[in-house]
Amino acid sequence: MPSNPNFSLKRLRRALDLAQPDMARRMGLSLRPYQQLELNPGKVRRRHVRLAESVALDVALEQKDPELAPASVRKKVMDLARLILRKNFRQKARKLADLLLDPGSRSSV
Repeated sequence: MPSNPNFSLKRLRRALDLAQPDMARRMGLSLRPYQQLELNPGKVRRRHVRLAESVALDVALEQKDPELAPASVRKKVMDLARLILRKNFRQKARKLADLLLDPGSRSSV
């Protein structure tokens, strides 16, 4: 069962402006199995959705257009970016605090 019953490989592929062979290749599938998934949406499994989302993220980065990635992918990317920023901010804040509390320290921020 697909993770999202409204998910459409064909709609996503067209939004990405990819031909079937390109989408299949990027997903790591042969063309015929990919075509069968487009023709039979009920056979699309969670792994296919994840592969297609990964392709969409790659294309969005290549085209420098975040709107090409599905909303669910953009949300995950933003959550990851927040985690990275928080971690970096905390590390920099600790280094700054160490520097301020130990004026003899030569470490840079």
